[in-house]
Amino acid sequence: MVQEIIQCERSGVNPKWPSYKSVLGRIAKGPHVSDEYEIAGIREYVTREDASPKRSMMVPNRNNATDARAEWMSVTRAHKVLATATGNPRWLSELAHWMRYYQVGIWQLFFWAGQFDVLAKAVGNDRRQQNYSIQTAANMMAAMAILGWKEAVIHQGYLTHAALNRGHQLVIEYEEEHRRAQAFMLRVFADWVGDVSHQWPAYAYDEPIYEALLAKWRTPSPDDLMPCLLAACDRHTWQTGKESQKNSYDFNQDWHLERVPVEILYILRLRQWEGLANPQKIDHPLLAVPFDQLPPEQPVPELDELMQGVLNRARGDWPQYDEVLSLPALKS
Repeated sequence: MVQEIIQCERSGVNPKWPSYKSVLGRIAKGPHVSDEYEIAGIREYVTREDASPKRSMMVPNRNNATDARAEWMSVTRAHKVLATATGNPRWLSELAHWMRYYQVGIWQLFFWAGQFDVLAKAVGNDRRQQNYSIQTAANMMAAMAILGWKEAVIHQGYLTHAALNRGHQLVIEYEEEHRRAQAFMLRVFADWVGDVSHQWPAYAYDEPIYEALLAKWRTPSPDDLMPCLLAACDRHTWQTGKESQKNSYDFNQDWHLERVPVEILYILRLRQWEGLANPQKIDHPLLAVPFDQLPPEQPVPELDELMQGVLNRARGDWPQYDEVLSLPALKS
């Protein structure tokens, strides 16, 4: 019992925790890339104009590499939607829209990493494509949980573990930046489904608050979980700041999640899916409106014409596309 108290010891709210106003100000300054510009690039893939691009800086896509620009486009916009949710009554529908773009984009990214391995091996090359971000992958998995998309969370969790176990993660982010909150969310996913795991570096196991939460997240009593939830909220406020070569933060300025409790809402949604009661109120400034409660589960929008076009081309170029991305294949 004493050990549990130590593990969930609170640090208090960071006095330098950025205000909501400061987050909005930083977002307003940009940089900004228009939707039209991003969509034009994606459309070149759909129409196969990327095979002989007119832009001098682009390499022709002669190998039919699956284009993953929807992933980057959606990640930047989904983070912004979450960060500005307080003043946006449409934030849930906008988040749902960008999550569909993210799903298509991350499928494209994952598929080509595996195909790159096959092509490299065929010419006697051991090189791997390491471009999978566990930070954004875990954040987006949490966003899917906030929306209440259970099947999407399951697929995203298995896909991310597959990317990790096959060595496709960004090396510096994984080995040096030590995203403990994101590693924690993925470890909770593994505990939830029970049939997937990853041997993380030591840093993923050295946060006592997360070790306690991982051990206790299924406790039937929400009151028993409250000390750890509050301690995790405190930790979130201390994990905000500007990235540098010396300092990395789980909820850094780049993604504007300083005041978005993604890891807390993620835990609460998993508990809800497990049929467990959640605290009626978590009295912490991180859990401000609209994040003071889980939103109702949102409908999954149909893919729009552009994203359907992306999938149509990928499936036409690569008959094994859906099989590679299927749950059985990811679990293997």
